[in-house]
Amino acid sequence: MNKLLLTTLLIGSVVTLSNAAEKYDTKAFRIITKLCTPCHGTPFYMAKQVDGDDWEFFFKKEKTMLKIHKGEPKGLTSLKSSLFKSKKKRIKKFLVNNSKYSGKVHGCDANFCGTHH
Repeated sequence: MNKLLLTTLLIGSVVTLSNAAEKYDTKAFRIITKLCTPCHGTPFYMAKQVDGDDWEFFFKKEKTMLKIHKGEPKGLTSLKSSLFKSKKKRIKKFLVNNSKYSGKVHGCDANFCGTHH
């Protein structure tokens, strides 16, 4: 009887922990932190500034993104970097998934706590 109870508790705790695991793309999070955080703040804060349709629009036309960052040398450098160009789809997906009205609210975890300017 005790083994059955312990097994049930063990399975329940494993399922609970796996559901509590990170629900976002940590690779994209780290790329955004590296490229965008100096000007825009943390990735979740940045993503929440606009809705998913706006992020789709910004990423659809590269000229729009460059025009927005025209007066920002750091921003232009980040947008023209090979890292941004190679991970552009992944970054866009992260920002859309965590955008305003997405229904996702992330708090502090091992990767994110406060803003870094």
